[in-house]
Amino acid sequence: MALFGSLNSLPLEELLQLLAHKEGALEIWNLKGIPPTTIYLKPGHIRSLDQNGKPLDPMAAKATLQALLQAREGSFEFLPGAKPKHKVRLGWPVEKVLLSTITLQDELDRYRPHLPHPEARFELAGSSPEDPRFKDFFRLALPYLKRGVSPQELAQALRLPLDQVRFYLYRLQLLGAVKRAAPRPKAHPLAGKLLAHLKALWSR
Repeated sequence: MALFGSLNSLPLEELLQLLAHKEGALEIWNLKGIPPTTIYLKPGHIRSLDQNGKPLDPMAAKATLQALLQAREGSFEFLPGAKPKHKVRLGWPVEKVLLSTITLQDELDRYRPHLPHPEARFELAGSSPEDPRFKDFFRLALPYLKRGVSPQELAQALRLPLDQVRFYLYRLQLLGAVKRAAPRPKAHPLAGKLLAHLKALWSR
C-alpha cells in the first residue's frame, strides 16, 4: 500500500523510522533548494539516494540526507517494493545513519559561531585524519586543498552545502590536516588601469 503526505505533518526522521523495515522507494519533492530525491529502502537499510535518476556518492548522499532531515516542508510518497535500476548500494543501517546525521547537525549548530568565512582560503597541512567522519570529505577535497581553496569554491566544486563544508574545514583545521592560507593579494586599482592602458597601446 502506497503512503503519501507532507513533511510538515510527518518529519523525515519519523517517516524513516516508520518505514525502517519496509522495502521500496521514498520519493520526496517540492523542496526549497533541493532537487526531487528518491530514497530506496530495504528492511533496516538505506539502499541508495537518487537524484535525476542517478545515485549520489556517499558524501553527497549524507549531505542530501542531512538537508532533507532539516526540511520541514515538501511532499512524499512511498512506493512499496520499488528497487533502484542501478547496482550502486550504500547499505546504511537506518537507525545508525539517522543518529550520525542528527549528531552532525548538533555539532554544526554548536560550532557555527566559529566557522570560517566562506571566502577564507585553506590549503593542505597534513595527511588524512584518523577520525572516520572526515576521511571521505578530506579525500574529495584533497586536489583542491593542494592548490588552495575557499569553502565557497569547495562547496560549488563538490556540490555540498556551504555550511557543511565550512564545518568540515574547521574540524580538519583543528585536527591539523588543513591550515589557513595567506589571502590572495589584491591588484592595486592603478596597476589595473596601467595594464589596460598598455594593452590598448600595444593593440594599435
